This record gives sequence, C-alpha cells and structure tokens, in this order.
Amino acid sequence: MALQVIQVHLVTIIISIISLVFSLKETKASTAKPGCPETCGNLAIVYPFGIGEGCYLDKRFEITCNNSSNPHPVLRLDQKKEAEVLDMSLEHVRIRDWTSPLCYANNALEGKSYSQFTLAPPMEPFSYSHTENKLIGIGCDIFAYIGDFHSTNSSIKNFISGCVSICNGQGWSWLDTNYSCSGIGCCQTTFPYDLPNFDVRVGNMSIWQEAKDWSSNQCCIVLIAENNFSGFHQFDISFSNQNMKYFYPAVLKWEIGNKSCHETQKRGDYACGRNSHCINSKKGSGYRCLCNPGYRGNPYLPDGCIGFFSSSTPTRIPK
Repeated sequence: MALQVIQVHLVTIIISIISLVFSLKETKASTAKPGCPETCGNLAIVYPFGIGEGCYLDKRFEITCNNSSNPHPVLRLDQKKEAEVLDMSLEHVRIRDWTSPLCYANNALEGKSYSQFTLAPPMEPFSYSHTENKLIGIGCDIFAYIGDFHSTNSSIKNFISGCVSICNGQGWSWLDTNYSCSGIGCCQTTFPYDLPNFDVRVGNMSIWQEAKDWSSNQCCIVLIAENNFSGFHQFDISFSNQNMKYFYPAVLKWEIGNKSCHETQKRGDYACGRNSHCINSKKGSGYRCLCNPGYRGNPYLPDGCIGFFSSSTPTRIPK
C-alpha cells in the first residue's frame, strides 16, 4: 500500500514538473512572427497582427506602435486609427474607443420619431463581441436600439436589441451622483450576436412633450462598451459639448477572412499552422485556428502550437 501511494505521488510530481516546464517554455515563446517586433511597450504582439512589412498576415492585421508617445508607447490598429489597443489575445482586441454627443438644433426632430446613425462599425476582420460588450444609451427620455440589417446570415439578419432611458424631470446630470445606469438618465442592454455591421437608432420621446422639455433634452450618447464599464458620470451631453470626444474601453473579436475553413483550405491561403485545426465563425463568414489537444501556443504561426504531454483519452477535433 505504501509503495502504491509513493508511486501515485511520483506520477503527480512528474506531471506537475512537465506542466511547469511547458509553462516556462510557453512564457518565453514569442507570439509574434519570428524576426518581427514582439512588443509595443508592455503589450505583446500576437500574430497574425504585426508591426512593419512582412510581419502581419495581411493589411487588415497591420498595427502601428508609437514609441515616442507619453507616458507610454501607444499601439493602434491601422484600420481604426483613433482606437488605442489596450490588450490583445488570440481571440480579442481590447481598444480605447471614443464617441461624441448626438445633438439636434431646436425643433429639428419635429415630426420625426427617431434618428439613424452608424457607430463607426469595425472593419473586417473585427466585430464587436456580444459576450464582452453592452449597448449603452445616455440621455433623457430616449430609446436606443441596435440591429444588423445588412447581414447575409439568416440567423443574424433583422435582430433588434434596445433600452429606454428617462429622467422624470431630474435631467441627465443626475448621473453625476448615480452610476448604476439602470434606466434613469442612462440605460444599458446586451445584444445577441457579434456585430461586424449594424445600425443604431435613437428616438427622443420629448417630441411628444412640450417644447420646454425638448430644449433641455437635445443631446444623447449611444455607445458599445465592455461589460464592466461604469464611467457613465464622465459624459457631458450638453449642446455646447457636442464636439467633445469621450473615451471608453470596448472589446473587438477578430477572425480570419470571410471564407469558411473548407473554402480556405481549397484556396491555398489557409492560416492555421501545424498541430492546429480550424473552426468556422458563428457570424457566417471567416474562421479561427485552435491548437490541437495536447498542444498550446499561437496556432497562426507555422510552428506556434507546442506539445506538452499526450492524453490517454483520445479527443475529437472539431471539423
């Protein structure tokens, strides 16, 4: 019995040592393309993104590092130049996005029920992650909703998600002392799909009230921010501040191209490296790469998936 206990402990120790060795190896391994810049300040570059010619998969993944920026180097997406990259991974890019108040001149909404505008949707290969973000509307007596009316994916097309914000005469400045965004001066809601393209519509219910109410409710803000964002009090939606830029964090999901795994493999520009497999995007186009069971690392690099130890139980690889 004592010998069996010792053997079990030895196996446990060996497995722990193997895992530790792999973790150290993985920590040292660069996620950038070999021979290319590996970091911008404290941020690690994750291929297929890259800085400089030949260091990214294609122009859609080109990024720029401004090392002279104070107080620290700033990394930006070339496709969304005003968005600073705060963090990046094999699935998401967290950015510092911005918005400005949407305002109307006096009586501009007379006879209208809503205004339609576009919230600078991300370009391919990016989409706003529905699991990491929320839609936020700030203003008095407004209803804000979002929908993707352009998608060719029948399961996504024509969805609508929205929320209502009222003030009951308290004014939007009520947010200075309340940060809950629970429907008074501010509302928030989720949306069901990752959004590469979308329309945002904002209606102001003051058009059904007296003109004196409308004059104090001329502006509002609608944005998509990460789930834990709570800096609602920073926004000043006065008419005089309609050109002001307000910054907040948001999470973009990224995928490769606009073709399926099968189509890309036949075409010859397949981006998954050795010891990895491909899964199709749920949004109807594009794909992602994952390391096979028993491997870890960056599946977009030719030899980015590093093996650590095999499982005795076979694992089915998704097709």
